[in-house]
Amino acid sequence: MEDPVVPSPTRIPLGSDPVVLLADADERIRQGLTAQLAKYQVSVVHCGDGATALLEAGLRKPDVLLVSADLPVIDGATVLRLVRRRLSIPVVLGVGPDDTAQVAPALAAGASACVARPYRPREVAQLLSLADRGNRGWDQPLVCGPLTLDPSTYEVAMHGVPTARLPLREFQLLHLLMLNSEKVITRDRIRTELWGEGARRSNTITVHIRRLRERLGDDPHHPEIIQTVRGVGYRLVPPMS
Repeated sequence: MEDPVVPSPTRIPLGSDPVVLLADADERIRQGLTAQLAKYQVSVVHCGDGATALLEAGLRKPDVLLVSADLPVIDGATVLRLVRRRLSIPVVLGVGPDDTAQVAPALAAGASACVARPYRPREVAQLLSLADRGNRGWDQPLVCGPLTLDPSTYEVAMHGVPTARLPLREFQLLHLLMLNSEKVITRDRIRTELWGEGARRSNTITVHIRRLRERLGDDPHHPEIIQTVRGVGYRLVPPMS
């Protein structure tokens, strides 16, 4: 049996004491994420409803505001819209299995990104980099030949024809591959950036790659767009125009 991998604490390069304001009705999620993010030297201020989230955001000016889609009192999309009018901080929507229909409205309301809920601590810690997103180009459209991806609308198109809307994790995986077009992305890097250690002993990455190929019309037996580099990972090659 392999020894468990324990990630070392990571200092997010935002200066001292980065703060996440977490708005979630589930106290167990709030407490659990607070404890986990302490390993990354990230502080969490949490509240249980949208009205309190608006108040705390104005008072504390956190580095990132993370709100669940199903907030009571004031829903997540409304919180996003109101915060966007007052503050320039990144606002991220936590999307559960039943909340995927809210991704597009949230982005339209000004969400900086959407993440899967229940949350993965490493992924939430990395959200602090959104505070410096202007240098990272996350929200810039990507073009690889006839394949295009627009993070601001969560839309993907091939030859100008939109694909079916991708689930969040597939979209993030495609974004990573397109951002590093022609380069080999290792399975370890994919796992670390998208799942942390959650995909360590599963075929999660393989399944997501297969689904992406299907959506892009890539031959699953002889893929030309998302190519497998055996024993290493995957490489996205821009399709022919």
